[in-house]
Amino acid sequence: MRGGLLDRRTFLAGLGAGAGWLLARGLGVPAATPSRGGEPAPFDAVLRALAATLTPLQRAQLVLPADDPSRQIDNTLAVLDRPHLGTLLSPAQRALVAELARGMLSPRGRDAFAGTFAVEGRFEGCVLALYGEPERGDAHAVLSGGHLLLRGGGAPGAAAFGGGVAWGHQVGNRRWRVEGNSFAFQGDAANRLYAALSPEERARAVVPAPPHELVLQLQGPGGRFPGVALGALGEPGREAAAALVDAVLAAYPERERREVHACLDAQGGAGALHVAYFASHGFYEDMARWGELAPAERARRGEPYWQVWRLEGPGAVVHFQGHPHVHAYLHVARDPARANVGEPLGRTAGLEGEPLRRVLEASLRRATGEALAWHGPELPGRLCPGEVTTGLAFTLDPYGNRVAVATIEGRALAAPLRERLAAAGAALAPERRYRVATTSYFASRRDEFGEPSAVEEGSLYLREALVAHLRAEPRALAG
Repeated sequence: MRGGLLDRRTFLAGLGAGAGWLLARGLGVPAATPSRGGEPAPFDAVLRALAATLTPLQRAQLVLPADDPSRQIDNTLAVLDRPHLGTLLSPAQRALVAELARGMLSPRGRDAFAGTFAVEGRFEGCVLALYGEPERGDAHAVLSGGHLLLRGGGAPGAAAFGGGVAWGHQVGNRRWRVEGNSFAFQGDAANRLYAALSPEERARAVVPAPPHELVLQLQGPGGRFPGVALGALGEPGREAAAALVDAVLAAYPERERREVHACLDAQGGAGALHVAYFASHGFYEDMARWGELAPAERARRGEPYWQVWRLEGPGAVVHFQGHPHVHAYLHVARDPARANVGEPLGRTAGLEGEPLRRVLEASLRRATGEALAWHGPELPGRLCPGEVTTGLAFTLDPYGNRVAVATIEGRALAAPLRERLAAAGAALAPERRYRVATTSYFASRRDEFGEPSAVEEGSLYLREALVAHLRAEPRALAG
């Protein structure tokens, strides 16, 4: 971990009023004094100041086209393969980035994210992407790192924040109520909402298991949303739901909170959101799972603490994964279709689950020329009905997995891979060697893939292979 541990006090000091501007004076950059009360310096002015200091090498690593498809990825590790701030930027430049970060957060958000940085030590280990022309001050800035994805700047668009944001804190691991976590207050607000529900509302709100935490693509009108609609709740539930939305947005500046509410209003209002609590992640203080207990034992113990929950509606998703610690995501748009970036690739009636998995495997075969392919059952995404762009396709590979070819003997195949290849018509023999197109990640999953004798990893990302496949075979979007 580069840069060493950054403690909470140091991080807060680094985000103190005007920190970036004070250091920028030594760069010959016009400095500005933040407004009284410790408000961040104007975001566009800080962007211009940072842009004025960038070397050609730094620009090549940081600046991307405004509609680059990577802009749409919501994972906190979306761009971590880029150079880290601790190695790419000078201390004075990093201080300007710290001032940008201040502008992306409210005072409460700065305090909460200080907890994240104190554990991870990753401010210098973060990466930055600037979409557009930072010299004009209107570029869209994305700061990404361990357990955070922050956004700021850019012209107003179809999505609040300019895209999805994410947050978390690696504290409270496998503890009831993620004790000590900076974002436990959001989980508490969700549980206060549950407590305010009637028995009938609770029955509709509890569903068996959550989707993958990165299934964040917006469904738009006509979508299917788990749980109970906030607009159908009684008055106690509606009041608690409003408090939950406030808690989710508490980390962000007032202008962003207003924009989120405007986006919600454009898609049926907050009443169109549904709240779901997942039976697989309701815990008691001894960490017994609600979903695994007999009804009589549940009745004896009473209600659990729900550590994984979700708000979802036509133009919004909030996913809060409070076990083993907090990973949380927020994506809100006025118009989900217009929020997609990049080149149009075609239209789909919707792709998820097994049909989407087959498309990803076809992409792997096309990219490698191999006859056999394996994408594991883990699918962190979906394609909702409508136009598919390169940005939307990129969201299906939020981890940045590289395409690989694994060589493996028939006797070394794990049961899931063996069964899938056989179902696809492959004639398998224990002594034969097979070349299987996959990703380096899935090739490492011994329980699903097996024990390959060799893995050849290329430079191509799965997301790039998918885009190339959809360009060559747009009919694949039909499933």
